Amino acid sequence: MCGHCEIGFEDGFFYVRDQGPGLDPALFSINRPLRSSKYLRLPTRGALGNGLRVVAGAVAASGGELYVSTKGRRYRIHFQPDGTAQPESLGDAQEMGTMISFQLGRLPINSSWAQTAVRYAGGESYRGKTSPWWYTSENFFELFQAFGGTVRELIQQFDGCTGGKGGKIAAIYPKTPAGDLTFAETEGLLGEMRTAVKNVRPARLGRIGEREEWSSYSKGEGVFYVESAKGEHRAEIPFAVEVYAEASSSPDITVLLNKSPITGGVSLYDREKHELGLLGCGLYLSFRSKPVRLLLNIMTPYMPLVTDGKEPDLSVVEDVIEETAARAVRRAGKVLTGLPAGKKRSHKEIVADCLEQAIAKASGNGEYRFSLRQLYYAVRPYVIRETGREPDYNYFCRDLVGGYEARHGDIPLMYRDERGTLYHPHRSEDISIGTIAVENYRKPLWTFNKVLYIEKEGFFNVLKERKIPEKYDMALLTSKGYASRAVRDLLDALGEHAEEEIIFFCIHDADAYGTTIYETLQNETGARPGRKVKIINLGLDPEEAVAMELEIEKVEKSGRRRGVASYIEPQWEGWLQRNRVELNAMSTPQFLAWLEEKLQRYDKGKVIPPASVLRESLEQSLEAGISRAIAQEILEQHNHAGRVAEAVRQVKADWEERLTGLEERVREELRQEPVSHWQDIVEDLSETMLKIRPF
Repeated sequence: MCGHCEIGFEDGFFYVRDQGPGLDPALFSINRPLRSSKYLRLPTRGALGNGLRVVAGAVAASGGELYVSTKGRRYRIHFQPDGTAQPESLGDAQEMGTMISFQLGRLPINSSWAQTAVRYAGGESYRGKTSPWWYTSENFFELFQAFGGTVRELIQQFDGCTGGKGGKIAAIYPKTPAGDLTFAETEGLLGEMRTAVKNVRPARLGRIGEREEWSSYSKGEGVFYVESAKGEHRAEIPFAVEVYAEASSSPDITVLLNKSPITGGVSLYDREKHELGLLGCGLYLSFRSKPVRLLLNIMTPYMPLVTDGKEPDLSVVEDVIEETAARAVRRAGKVLTGLPAGKKRSHKEIVADCLEQAIAKASGNGEYRFSLRQLYYAVRPYVIRETGREPDYNYFCRDLVGGYEARHGDIPLMYRDERGTLYHPHRSEDISIGTIAVENYRKPLWTFNKVLYIEKEGFFNVLKERKIPEKYDMALLTSKGYASRAVRDLLDALGEHAEEEIIFFCIHDADAYGTTIYETLQNETGARPGRKVKIINLGLDPEEAVAMELEIEKVEKSGRRRGVASYIEPQWEGWLQRNRVELNAMSTPQFLAWLEEKLQRYDKGKVIPPASVLRESLEQSLEAGISRAIAQEILEQHNHAGRVAEAVRQVKADWEERLTGLEERVREELRQEPVSHWQDIVEDLSETMLKIRPF
């Protein structure tokens, strides 16, 4: 059913009417084979099982009647003993679109489910195609067995596999029927398709969205997994949960799957005073609340079933349902009770209450990535409206968002701006370090075995000019002061390369701030645990700076004591309240000598891979060099350039007439697949031309 459907009763018949293109009356045959489209997983089906076949079966079993008006004709459907449907034409139909009307003999019809499905059919719908990540190895093979077309035609129905990309994946099966492939062959295709595309984010699956008739709304999302019994690929199923709540004299719940009511029984009941229990379809939850009425909707391309009666197994999404329902119930209570007269809420309370709505706004309801600053501007109006004051940005980032993430984990899709730089030795690469860069970072193998964190990026140029990173096989890293969480995450990621041992160093100014830079880099914070790697502090520490007779600066007095790292001795802690020495107090030759002396204490030598890696690298280099030399010799012997020019001339002559519409063809394919590039379409056409006339 869709948001444009009309349902009701007329002259004893239940009817459903829409303005769609129509359907074939023969689809009401009970014994028709299951279409392959039913095996395609999409977040647009309720998994109820009450499709045309089931409606037809209920009418036939109860001795009822069924009429269909479609494509300008009206039919009565007669069910035959062999399970087929015999349409009897009754003449022209007055209705536009399609109308199905039926009665179940003497059985009463309860239309409440249908009314609920229509009421909540609006909102956002999934616009994409099915994803290769949504199938186990067995499900994928089953889909191929049921499909009536070729391998390429089936692959084109998957998200991200249309056009030239799909053609390349199916290149070895140009015209092979999908059903001819073996389990091993579909297993290989599934792996190749997953390499080519990412899984669909839960936010793309669609949603009902906020509704005026409900006092509270909350949403959550996640991914659950279905293991493969005999293959290597498990299904990774994204899902989104919506919960609506309002106060009620007695508890009640309605559960929807992809906006359609489920067949399984789920109950919301009074468990004890101010506590509700939620039971059914694999759920067994409880939360503190007065009686409420709930509506739960789950958007997902696939949900496991408990029974043959299509009862869904909601236990796979239980944790998110529990968290989202509890949040919706709390908000419903706030809407009802309000706040005591004259009591004002703090910035922290306001942000905690509006943060989820602000995240939805900044991300386009979970569709796009967003920055921390964008989240700030989404929260800002709530705080100003209630307090009349601007929220402090640093307090918002550090305490409010940082505290939220310490309790709930990182906010999905949010990134922090780049605040650091990583320099790769031997490659002369400077990589800006932020949330997204760290997510995508892959360490180059056997390139460096040391990392030096520097408080100031200004020293990078000095070290690069003297080839210090190359001399010690050492990467340089900074985040312009305190290490950002992206830098700390990068250090942990580098430390996970068990094959290649890496030593981590830190240098900083001899001041209170510098000592805490090192300590923060190593130790636990509210949002991040302590580093998984040991970081060696090379200084500059105050006793060392004084011994080197470097210029000492007086620190301006302040009304409070400066924070100092715990490793500093008490006498120097007091000294740091009044004094400081910068790394810049050293001349360039003095700084380089000081740093190299420190590095040499811990240096374990240059990067030298294992013998097997060295041998493999040598073989690859030899093979590449010999291949180039032999290829050049063969090309010259066989007049390669001349033969290519002649072949191109022949192909152009054969296709000249067909190429007159090339621009229109490219424009049309780009209209159908806007994410493609014109060159992909041209290359796909080139492959087709070469297959027809190979050389």
